[in-house]
Amino acid sequence: MDRDFDGLAAFPEDTQYAQIFDALSEPIRMRIVRQIASADELACTTLDETLPVSKSTISYHVKILSHAHLISVRKDGRYYHYRLRNEVFDHYLPTFLDRLVSTPKRPRSARQKREMANA
Repeated sequence: MDRDFDGLAAFPEDTQYAQIFDALSEPIRMRIVRQIASADELACTTLDETLPVSKSTISYHVKILSHAHLISVRKDGRYYHYRLRNEVFDHYLPTFLDRLVSTPKRPRSARQKREMANA
């Protein structure tokens, strides 16, 4: 077992987990992953059209996801296409994508619960 500079036991996959969780810690990156997960491959133009941020901001977030090995990037002419690296998700975060792309039911507010009970 390796030791890191703090003297704590370091496991070989610690760095990869840290990169993955760091990459997924930003809500906009979660939205990007969710959109890519809903398609086999997603063109950069789709992200430009659907996300409320600039192209340069999208590029920045895509780069972080790519460096964490969560997505692969393919260039076709002047366009980029993104794919999830399912094998990485399956290895490090099994069932994560299933939960991410399923449509969760929004929790009801106390007011909504009261209205339903009185109906």
